[in-house]
Amino acid sequence: MVQKDSRKSSSLVFLFSASALLLSLLQIGKWASKSAVITSLTGSTSQNVSTIITGHFSCDHNYTIEIMSFDPLVIYVNNFVTEQEIDHLLGVTKDTWEDSYVSHRRDDQYFSELDKEWRSSQSAIIETKDPVSECLKRRLTNILGNLQHIDTEPLQLVKYEGGEPFRMHQDWLHIPKNVTFNAQHRHRLHNRLITSFTYLEDDCTGGETYFPELVGVGSKADGDKFSRTETGKGLLVKPKRGNAVLWNNLFMNGTGDERLSHASLPVKSGRKIGMNLFSVYYLDTPIVGDGVADDSIHQQVQ
Repeated sequence: MVQKDSRKSSSLVFLFSASALLLSLLQIGKWASKSAVITSLTGSTSQNVSTIITGHFSCDHNYTIEIMSFDPLVIYVNNFVTEQEIDHLLGVTKDTWEDSYVSHRRDDQYFSELDKEWRSSQSAIIETKDPVSECLKRRLTNILGNLQHIDTEPLQLVKYEGGEPFRMHQDWLHIPKNVTFNAQHRHRLHNRLITSFTYLEDDCTGGETYFPELVGVGSKADGDKFSRTETGKGLLVKPKRGNAVLWNNLFMNGTGDERLSHASLPVKSGRKIGMNLFSVYYLDTPIVGDGVADDSIHQQVQ
């Protein structure tokens, strides 16, 4: 169950969580791992076969990071996805876009509904066995290192065009869900620990990811990628193809961090395509410690 510790205690223990994640990042060395060759799936005839991976795929991890906020932890990742991976993801979702749903809570249950006033984008889900999906899951879990990274949710692409926003929201759940995406344990209490949002198409004006509660970055920050608001408070992350912003949603006691409320500002012109990848936190396993990379503790309890 989610503990009900005070916000002050949560803030203190968060520093340990952030330190653990920073340590895991350092352990990656030069942010590059050995390549893993994956045999990809064959795309359907309706997809653009010139960009879809149909042979062997080398899953290399070559990226750099910039820490934008330490508490709460927000990290900017340069080159989180490659051009080849972007072309593949856009190719396999070419004919699968649908209106985006919003998860509304009523009492102790969540319902997915269309709400154009709140979220007016289109979405597409990538199959978990897709080779690029498997690669990006591995890439995110490599970053997490010493934090729990047993599972991730399926990749979700989102497309915003002229005037379309996603109003202020949080990615963590006020009430943990019990239905999982893992067939080996369909019912297990979980929440969203880490969010990574990657920009796949940036041919647009507007469309920034806006965090109003974060202290703005310095005045000399790279304004091509991120900047502060005119008031100096609030972080604006600009669409930049291939790059990602990553943040921690939860305190160490499992409660959500409301400072991570954010919105996708309206796209003024053009089109923005992004990708959500959420890491799963299972409440029956520590955020940091034994069992963070597998189900060893959970299996012992069964």
